[in-house]
Amino acid sequence: MKLTPEQLAQLIAQIFANLIAAGKDPASITTEDIMAELNAVVEQNGEPAAEPEEEPAAEPESEPDAKAEGDGALSVTPELIQQIIDALGAGKSAEPAAEPKAAAEPAAVQQKSGGPAAQPKAAPQRKYAGIFLSTPPVRGGVQQGSDFKTRIASMSERDRRKATFGAFGRAVKCIHASHGDPEQAAFTAERKFRDAEMAREFKALSATSPSDGGYLVPEIYASEIIELLYPATVIYELGARRLGMANGNLNLPKIKTGSRAMYTGENRSIPKTAPKFGNLKLSAKKLTALIPMSNDLLRSTNFDNDVVVGQDVTKQMALGIDWGAFLGTGGEFQPLGLLHNKGVLNIDVTSLDAEYAKNGVLTAMFPNYLVASVLKNNVFADGLGFVFNTSVEQFFKSLRDNVGGFIFAEEMNKQGTLVGYPYRTTNLLETTGGKTCIVFGNWNDLVIGEQGALEIETSREGSWTDDAGNLISAFENDQTLIRAINHVDTGLRHDESFAVATKVAVPV
Repeated sequence: MKLTPEQLAQLIAQIFANLIAAGKDPASITTEDIMAELNAVVEQNGEPAAEPEEEPAAEPESEPDAKAEGDGALSVTPELIQQIIDALGAGKSAEPAAEPKAAAEPAAVQQKSGGPAAQPKAAPQRKYAGIFLSTPPVRGGVQQGSDFKTRIASMSERDRRKATFGAFGRAVKCIHASHGDPEQAAFTAERKFRDAEMAREFKALSATSPSDGGYLVPEIYASEIIELLYPATVIYELGARRLGMANGNLNLPKIKTGSRAMYTGENRSIPKTAPKFGNLKLSAKKLTALIPMSNDLLRSTNFDNDVVVGQDVTKQMALGIDWGAFLGTGGEFQPLGLLHNKGVLNIDVTSLDAEYAKNGVLTAMFPNYLVASVLKNNVFADGLGFVFNTSVEQFFKSLRDNVGGFIFAEEMNKQGTLVGYPYRTTNLLETTGGKTCIVFGNWNDLVIGEQGALEIETSREGSWTDDAGNLISAFENDQTLIRAINHVDTGLRHDESFAVATKVAVPV
């Protein structure tokens, strides 16, 4: 079919947008890249491209079109290909542009892709058939026959995050469509998403993947999404350390009091000082997230929608890790969080002198007071930082000196620091009754142990409870519940490396 200039411009814009989203440098996009993406766009619109046959031109009445010419469907014809090449000015990179175009045929004779191709001239069609059939289609940075880890290693950080979230979201969609059958998941990856690489991963997993109670995400995608999961957490951003727990348990010896060098006189015995040791034991705790997802989003094959699915699952898992590190109550099923660890210094700000706080309202002197309460314990200054909620952040930004100037606002806005130390905000530290808390410490002494199996299960018939306590039916709302399970634990190498200020008064 003949495209109008507006339709052609829209198609070209879509092709270049897809290539750039896939990590292609605009300056290095080739004709082959453009043709491969054109093929992918056409196939996605429901018209798969087929190799033109080297047969004499079909008779007009031999086989009617599957669709009427006016139905808006896009047909890959030699004329369309030449339109794209001419519009982009890229025809010279493939073959001389002087090659004569095929004579125009009546609209009724032009055949849609997938049927016998009407070809007035064999040479021009064979020229482009190789481009369509030999180059694997690129879909959102996931290309058939390419290695995922190798590919994303060469991407920028932003593109790497998008490609990883998208591939993970696509894996979740395949699991959702397969109902726990790994062979069906492989089929979905290959047929629906044209991702042969992901299909191979599911086939390799099929021998050991459980069909009941969960579905393991292929290791290649699980490991990459876990790499992006931890930077999404507040604690890891400030320097918390990750350690693997191969068997679900990890013991870390720690020095509670150290040995010390001492002076002595000549011919006097050297005083003996022995360090005292403790032990930090991490054991895998089941971290679960339940994410309601629109079925419209899961039905889509658009890569940007895959990214949304991957980001939503990752965000919920990251919040779960932060919650355990701050608010976990300990015991068999939860980590012991900083706010419930009796070994961590707890400062009730309502009991402090008015120089630092008055009735819980902090002064500009308080941040340095909190820092000093930790540093006096000879804590290493290799990962110090604050964590508080957004209300505390705005309170510190609004503090003024005696002449009306803002004390911390410029430092916090430009450098992301408070009295010289980095800070992060999380509303997991809630404000209740106008009171909240602030945590300061050496985050390198906070350890995250993780057992690296990521398990995904989906349900169309389940229900979930929203924040208001209402029970929501996934079936009635055309939703799917995605349940993600991982096994992690958190712990402190040195309790004295942290201090928690409680009963901090904030306006909101």
